[in-house]
Amino acid sequence: MKRSLLIAALMGAFLTLAQAQSDETLFNKSGLGLTGAWGGWTTGIAGFSDHPALTKGGFGGLEFGKNLFVGWAGYKTLNRVPFASEHVSQFGFDYGGLMLGYAPGAKNAIHPQFGILLGGGEARVEDVGTDAVWVIQPSLGVEFNVFRWFRIGVEGGYNYVSNSDIPDYADQDLSNFYGQLRLKFGWSWGR
Repeated sequence: MKRSLLIAALMGAFLTLAQAQSDETLFNKSGLGLTGAWGGWTTGIAGFSDHPALTKGGFGGLEFGKNLFVGWAGYKTLNRVPFASEHVSQFGFDYGGLMLGYAPGAKNAIHPQFGILLGGGEARVEDVGTDAVWVIQPSLGVEFNVFRWFRIGVEGGYNYVSNSDIPDYADQDLSNFYGQLRLKFGWSWGR
């Protein structure tokens, strides 16, 4: 019994040492190791069929190599937007998906940020119908490192919406420019 425990302990020590020596992976060797975790809220304004809508959302994800963010985000309209067809209908929109971001120079107090959201959503037009749609939302902005654990970002971009089958409403009625303020909380570690 003692001999089996000794052999198991030695094998465990050897495997731990071998693991420590071979921990170079594609991400760690290229500098894309896990370096942080972030999440937060956004509030903004977007246009739908030439009418402004207030939006809010949330996001969360992981930071790799100090500059790359991979996470999930979700957004929705806050106010009901009037849409004009034969009669005025109210519009609502919820969407979310994979969020990718890149912030070169993220260690600097002020730095640019680029992002894209890829996902789906639901568009609702009162008395007309509801439809599942695809969303691609690229963005460009600037981020301010207020504290090590808190950042503020201002960004804008374009909401590309496709696959809308709501009668009298084309994809271009749902697609438009947007701008938003982002409050980001979390932590980056390592060098």
